[in-house]
Parts: sequence; structure tokens; C-alpha cells
Amino acid sequence: AAPQQYAAPQHYAAPQQYAAAPQYTAPAQYYTAPQQYAAAPQQYAAYQQPAQPQPQSESITLPGDAHPGKEYSFQAPDGRTVTFSVPQGMGPGSVITVQY
Repeated sequence: AAPQQYAAPQHYAAPQQYAAAPQYTAPAQYYTAPQQYAAAPQQYAAYQQPAQPQPQSESITLPGDAHPGKEYSFQAPDGRTVTFSVPQGMGPGSVITVQY
């Protein structure tokens, strides 16, 4: 059997004033930016993050008592104290590069 079409009784239908609500269109002055604001001033248009300091590195020749896991410190050219651990496989006389 073919399905029957169902028509809602009139008291279930939406009232006429809601059936086809008019679409609201804002007046032109509310959705168009004035010309003086259309383009951001140049000093604000390209905000840049502050520059991050570039990583530094130092080549270190390990002293005679060096062994993996031992810590050493040195003073970087910018005044910071940098501490590092001797990596596995390195020992006295090995040259390592420490990044800081």
C-alpha cells in the first residue's frame, strides 16, 4: 500500500504572521565601514612578535676527569652561566658542542 499524505489540521499550522517572516535587511550605514576605517593604519597592519634570541653554541674540550654524566659549567659571552652534562660515549679530550 502506498503511504498516505498527511495534512495537518488547520489548528496545527503555523499562524500566518510566522509562516513567512520578512527578512530583515540592515540599513547601509550599519554594515559598511566608513572609508577612514576601511584599511588599518600601516603601523598596526603587520604586528610582529618580538625577536627571540638566537640559540648560541660553544665548543668545549672535556678535561682529563670527564666521564658521562659529570656536570661542568662555563660562563657564556652574554654573562649567563651554562651548565651541561658529559654525554654518553664522551670522555677526556672529547670536543662537544653545547647549545644554550
